[in-house]
Formats: sequence, structure tokens, C-alpha cells
Amino acid sequence: MSRVLCNRCKRMMVPRVIFSRSIAGGWGWRIGGGKPISSCCPFCLSEHWDVVVEPSPLRGSVLMKVLSIPLTLIMFTLLFGASNELASYMGGSAIVQWIGVIGSVVATYKFGRWFVN
Repeated sequence: MSRVLCNRCKRMMVPRVIFSRSIAGGWGWRIGGGKPISSCCPFCLSEHWDVVVEPSPLRGSVLMKVLSIPLTLIMFTLLFGASNELASYMGGSAIVQWIGVIGSVVATYKFGRWFVN
């Protein structure tokens, strides 16, 4: 493996890969996850080891985490309301309502993860 210089701690290192999370499926099986999402320096654990410019101090801060709570609740309310309106427009179909609920939860979760990280 090739060694590179970490711009944070100024040490030569081999970056470590960070994989996405998975869900325990029972009997030792894992569902999903295992996709590489980032890499970090094994010494200083910085994900910005290859960046010369300092990342924004707001990124991942407590302020962004606190702001994400009302924003995700507002987003969920809007998506849930829109899916209910669509379901009632289509005759009150239960399958459309469930698809709307599941879609609202997934979209809100993805937005919250994107906003905080």
C-alpha cells in the first residue's frame, strides 16, 4: 500500500476506510452496510486528512445538530401531509398512504443525516 502525508498531523500513513453501518439481522447476519463512505488518518482520526483548507467549523457542530431537529420535524410534517393529500385525491387508498408514510420517514432520515454531516 502507498503511504501519503496527512495534512493534519503531518505523518506518513495509509488511510483507513470507513464503511457504512449495517443492521443486525439475527444469527450473525448483517443486512446492508459495508459500502465505503470515507477514509481517515489512523493517527489523528481526521476525515479531512487530504484537505489543505480547513472545513467549516459549523459542520457537525452542536448547533447544526440542534437545528436539525425542528427542520426534520417540519420536513416530515410537510411530506406526511402531502402524501395524505395524494392518498385522499386517489380515493383514500391504504397502499398509497403506507407508501407515503414510509417515503416520508426515509426522506426525513436522509435529510437529517445530510444536514448534520
